[in-house]
Amino acid sequence: MKKIVLSGYYGFNNAGDEAVLYAIINSLKKQDEKIEITVLSNNPEQTAKQYNVKAVNRWKIGEIFNAVKNSNLLISGGGSLLQDVTSKNGILYYLGVIFIAKLLRKPVLIYSQGIGPVNSKRNRLLTAFVLNRVNCITVRDSGSKKDLEEMGVKKEIIVAADPVLGISSDEIKIEKGRELLERVNVNINEGKIMGISIRSWKTSQDNFIALAKACDSLALQGWQVVFIPMHFPEDIQASREVAKHMKEKYFLLKENYTPAEALTIYKNVDMVMGMRLHSLIMAAVAEKPFVAVSYDPKVNRFMELLGINRVLDIKDIKHQEILDLVQNTWENRDEFFNILCDRLPQLREKALIPARKAKELLGIR
Repeated sequence: MKKIVLSGYYGFNNAGDEAVLYAIINSLKKQDEKIEITVLSNNPEQTAKQYNVKAVNRWKIGEIFNAVKNSNLLISGGGSLLQDVTSKNGILYYLGVIFIAKLLRKPVLIYSQGIGPVNSKRNRLLTAFVLNRVNCITVRDSGSKKDLEEMGVKKEIIVAADPVLGISSDEIKIEKGRELLERVNVNINEGKIMGISIRSWKTSQDNFIALAKACDSLALQGWQVVFIPMHFPEDIQASREVAKHMKEKYFLLKENYTPAEALTIYKNVDMVMGMRLHSLIMAAVAEKPFVAVSYDPKVNRFMELLGINRVLDIKDIKHQEILDLVQNTWENRDEFFNILCDRLPQLREKALIPARKAKELLGIR
């Protein structure tokens, strides 16, 4: 039996990263059901139970060492692990796990990662040093490939796609999402539902007030405004910070959702406005029109993959600008749907490339 260790931002109640883990596990199992997967997790018990895998504590060096030593392959990814914007030293953890694998002479696969920004000279040099020694590098967009090349990575870099894009809309069940929305008194059968996914970010409070004002206007236009947290519980607080500036009715989901639950919630809304990258990816997989509010280049890169150029910038966002883009997107939702139908099959196929590479590295026929 072949054994894989998965390193990423797992076990932190972040629905986006958990969806990445969910998608990677599914993709690997499609290659070979007998593969044994061990996840480095912040919450090993929860991860093991939720995904039917083995899991060890990501903070215990002895557990990491033993898991990697007894494995046939280390997978690093997906998500945005190699960046130093949220933390200057967080990148050292992920590079360190890779380095342990190379010391133990284990093959390493970088799995559809979104790279950067990496601003520190030290971190750029270390990233190039470590990644030039791995066996296979796949990234989720061409911007990430360019970033690695500029850092000095000489290995072949394959542009794949975010693992969550490997999920088909047909796989998402609608009933559970309906139940979760009705639990907070959203009326599924009356009025359009606007799903809002935001996160806290260092920017002028005026930008979040503009978002609140836009949500009020949407509510007056007949939309049911529903805040959907992607990172529990941080996004609940961020949603409340915006909602406190609102005058009209809104709904706030307050539970810690599994990836499958989050997907089924997005399947039930009519449109999405998202800051979180995976709120947009989930909306795309659920084949819903959406508007992106960018706080990071990864959001812009995803929209570029779809060929959609209009993106709102959280650093300078205006109430009317939000409303205009929402209205334009909604009025042209059939065209938006056609874009998704055109692009998603290609992206779904690309999302499966890293799993096939894992199969090759494991020597599975």
